[in-house]
Parts: sequence; structure tokens; C-alpha cells
Amino acid sequence: MKHFWKMLTIVLNVVPNPVGRLLTLYRREPAVETSFYTTTEGETVPMRIYHPAKLKNAPALVIYPGVTPAAEEHEAVNMLARATALAGVRTFLPRIPAMKEVFVREESIEHMINVYEAVEIREDIDKERIACAGMSFGGSLFIKACLDERLKNRPASVISYGSYFDIKESLQFVITGRCSDGKKEYVFEPHNWGRIVFFYNYLEYLDNPCNPENIRAYLLDQVANDGENEGELYASFPKEDRILIDKIVSDQSKESVEMVQQVMDKIENILLPLSPVQFIDEIDFPLYLIHGASDTMIPFTETVRFRRALEERGKEVHTFISTLYAHSEIEGHGKGPLGFISELWRMGRFIKMMLKPVL
Repeated sequence: MKHFWKMLTIVLNVVPNPVGRLLTLYRREPAVETSFYTTTEGETVPMRIYHPAKLKNAPALVIYPGVTPAAEEHEAVNMLARATALAGVRTFLPRIPAMKEVFVREESIEHMINVYEAVEIREDIDKERIACAGMSFGGSLFIKACLDERLKNRPASVISYGSYFDIKESLQFVITGRCSDGKKEYVFEPHNWGRIVFFYNYLEYLDNPCNPENIRAYLLDQVANDGENEGELYASFPKEDRILIDKIVSDQSKESVEMVQQVMDKIENILLPLSPVQFIDEIDFPLYLIHGASDTMIPFTETVRFRRALEERGKEVHTFISTLYAHSEIEGHGKGPLGFISELWRMGRFIKMMLKPVL
């Protein structure tokens, strides 16, 4: 029964509903602290902590944000952190430097390990009850981090939300909108942010990247400021930069597809080490994979393919595809009140199973 009420607390506080708002009137809000961890390179990096009330030695959840300038301030992950803290879990939101700078890099795996080591030695957490969740691109990166020998005492639960199985396939999706679960083909309208992140990361691999610093400044403004300064930036660039920008932001244009393929041919060796499809045989621990059915950044088919590949190898995996979620936002499923309640129940059962070791 205790687990049930904790699960209910989390669900009702991560999905907007009148009951969740009512319950907050009778609960003491978690204390929020800005702490720090130290990277292998000696850099001191911020880490936000949500402290549950009245618990000195609490179970812990580390939530690794995805590729976003918001980092530990991202609204969705803070909503989740607050919910889990209300349920009695001390929750950590670390900043991963490269990911805050909108880069998908192997160095982030090292920094995720640094975070885990910093959390594990704290005196205010139960070392036997630590769960970790990687969001978006951070999900599969953290799964690889769990293969490192420094994580001998692995988390009690390893969770990946909205991440990829084959990063190459996922990056191609953000341009073409085409994906497959291995049995069925799908076509979606890909999120513009995915295309921007792709070119932001691998701009130099174009045959003629023009002035990368200009292009990146424009693309970062799109991601961080919703294009607030795009007109001013665009007007200040030379003609060749403006032409390249037009090709990049053009939806599924023939030129943008050709540019992606041009880049893909050059970066395959960079992408391979980051893809679970390459290290799946090394995974020897249970995985919990969650995905939004309406995700247009990384399609849900990546989680389906990942699950199938693990099951074929006899490995333990649990998956939940939610009709309520896109990538990090709630979409709604149009199935009416009963459908909504049914989906909340499904979500609650999965969360209860996923977090049982720490709840």
C-alpha cells in the first residue's frame, strides 16, 4: 500500500490534473538546493537537488537531462524531480556540460559517471537504493556509462526515456521523418529541433560549411531563444551563410537530405560507439525503457527495436510506450476521460515496477 500511494503521488504530479493540484495543498514542498560535482577534468559543475521532507537517509534518483541549453533547469525534468521528492526520493538533476552546449559527445558519458560517483558517496542517501534515468539522448549515453567498471555497484534501476537504439537511424529520422520498428514503416513530421541539433553538432563535416561560428550562432538562437534574434543574426551574415541556413531549416528539402547523407558518410565512426546497437551484447542488467508514442524527435520505434533486440538475447527489459507523451511534452490521446484514466493507471503500474527498488 505504501508503494501504491508513492506511485500515485508521482503520477498525479507529472501529468496535469485537478487532483494533483489539490493534493499539493496538503503536502510540504521539497527543499531545492544547488550543489556541485567535480568532473574528471577538475571542473566544478552545478547539480540541483530536490530534498524530500523529513528524510535524512533517503533513496535517490538521478535524472540526466537531454541535449538542451536549459540543462538542470528544464521544466519537464524539474516537474518529475519535484514529484519524486514528494514521494520521498532525494532527486538529483546534474548539468552535463556538453549536453547543455547542445553537443552529443562521448565525453558526456564520463561526466555521467562523475555524477553517479558524487551521489553514491553522499551520507544523506541510501546507497542500496539509487535509480538513474537518462532523458532523450542522455538515456542511451547513461546505459553505456553503466558498462564502466567504476559503476560496479550499478543503480537499482536503469531507466531510459525517449532515447535511441541506433543513433544513426535517429538522426536520419529528424530529416526524413521515416522510421521503422523492424516490421512496420512509419512516417511522421519530424520536430524542427532535431534537424537543428544535427547540423549544430556536425556542421564541420559538410563539404562547404561556410563560417561555422555564424551558422552555429543562428542555430543556437533557434534552440535556446526560439529564434528571438534570428532576423538580426541572419541579416548580419554574408550571402553564403544565409544560403546554407536556408537549406538547413528547409523542411525535408532534397538539399537538406543530401547534406545529411554527406555528413553521415563521414561521422559513422563517431556515432557507432554511442549506439546501444553496437554494445547490446555487453548489457547484463535489467533496463526500463519509456517512450512517447507521439515523439517526433526520437521516434518510439527506437525503443521497440531496442526491446526486441534485448529479448532476442534473453536479456531482461521492460518497456512502456505512452500515448500521453511526445518527446518531453504532454500531447493528449483523444480517448476521453476513461481513456485518460486508463493511461494513468498503466503509467502508474510501470512507475511502480520501475521504481520499486527505491520506493
